[in-house]
Amino acid sequence: MDLQGIKAALSLGGGILKDVVGIDFGTTGTRAVRMSRTGAALSITRVWSGPEAGSGAFILPRELRAYAGVLAVSHPDIVSKLLSIPRPSNKLDDVPIADLLGITDPTAFRIAIEIQDSTAAETHALIAAIPDALARSTLSSFAQGFPAPQSLEVAGLAAINGMVLGNPAIREQGAILLDLGAETATVAIIVSQKLAFTRQFRIGANAIMRKLGESLGMDGDTAREAVGEGLVDAVDQVQAAYEPLARQINLGRDFVSRRHNVRTEHLVISGGLFQTPFWSHPLEAALGVEATVWNPFSVLPVTPGALTPELVAQGCRFAAAVGAAAAALEIKKP
Repeated sequence: MDLQGIKAALSLGGGILKDVVGIDFGTTGTRAVRMSRTGAALSITRVWSGPEAGSGAFILPRELRAYAGVLAVSHPDIVSKLLSIPRPSNKLDDVPIADLLGITDPTAFRIAIEIQDSTAAETHALIAAIPDALARSTLSSFAQGFPAPQSLEVAGLAAINGMVLGNPAIREQGAILLDLGAETATVAIIVSQKLAFTRQFRIGANAIMRKLGESLGMDGDTAREAVGEGLVDAVDQVQAAYEPLARQINLGRDFVSRRHNVRTEHLVISGGLFQTPFWSHPLEAALGVEATVWNPFSVLPVTPGALTPELVAQGCRFAAAVGAAAAALEIKKP
C-alpha cells in the first residue's frame, strides 16, 4: 500500500501549504495569526486576539478561517528536552524515551521525536510530550469545519522556532532563546548553527510576579504594574524573583559552554511580560547579556490593514502563533 501517496493526496495544497492559521491557546488568552506563502516569502495577512478558549467548539472570525490550522498549547505537565542518545538514529526503537523524559505513564502522553543530527555513536533528538487529555480537548474543538488541524505544537517550542525562522542571524551567530509564558518558560540555546540545549521549566511569569508581590506585600498584578511602570523601586526584590529562572538558564549555558566550548552572549526573548520594556532588564543583569525582545510583527511582512497599532505593540505575545504558522509554511529542504 502506497501510504506516502495517500498522505500526499489527502494533504491540503498537494502537500505544500500556502495559507495557514496558527492558533496559540494561551493561559491568558487565545491568539491567532493567518499567514501565507508566495514562493519562499512569508507574510502575515490577519491577526486576532480573544479570550481564553473554553470547552466545546472553537469558532474563529471568518477572515481567520484558513483551510489548514496549526495549534499551539502550553501546560506545566508538557515535557520538552533535547537528549543525547548513545545510538545511531536507526536504532532507537527500544530506547525508553518516556523514562528519559521522567514520564511514569507514557500512555497518558503523546510523544514526538525530531532527530537533530546523528552519527554511528550518538543521536541528538528533540523530544516533546503533550498530555493526551490536553491534546484530545484541543483537537475536539475542530471536529468539523475549518481550519482543519495539521499539527499540535508545544507553544514554547513554536515560539522559539519562529524566532529562528524569522531571524536567520540567530542560527548563524548563536543565541539563548527564551519564551516566557504565564506558567512555563521554554529555553533553547543555539551554537555553531545547531540546537545545543532545550528545556521547559515550570517557572512562568505568574510565579515570578507572585514571588515579587509577596516580597512587596502586594498581589502579583499590582506588583507587575507598579514595578514595571517605575512607580516602585524594587531592584533587589525583582532580582530575587527572577533568580530561579536565571539560575536554570545559566546552568544550561554552562552545560553548552563545556560541551561545545562556546559561550553565548545574546538573549532573544518573547512573552507578554516583555511588552513592558522594564522586565527584560533584570534578565540582562542576571545573565550578563544583551536582550532583544522578539516581535514578529516588526520583522515579518504584514498585509496593509492586518494590524492595529495596539496589536503591533503586543507582538511579543503572538510569538507562538506566528512560529507555528511559519513552520507549517516552511519549504523543507530534501
